[in-house]
Amino acid sequence: MRFSVRYYMVAMFFVVFDLEAVFLFAWAGAVRELGWAGYCEVLLFVGVLGAALVYLWRVGALDWAGKSRRSR
Repeated sequence: MRFSVRYYMVAMFFVVFDLEAVFLFAWAGAVRELGWAGYCEVLLFVGVLGAALVYLWRVGALDWAGKSRRSR
């Protein structure tokens, strides 16, 4: 049985954002011991993931309708 590429894309996005949640929960449990350095690192982590999400949105990877709105 063949699966659509969108099936695998959804699975990859789920894994990426699920891992993000695991890292943020672990950070939340140790926030007092980590101090400002830990706070800056989690801001960098969330910033990189936010930039990746914006990139995926711009290239049309999150467009589930099927047509890419990318034009050059």
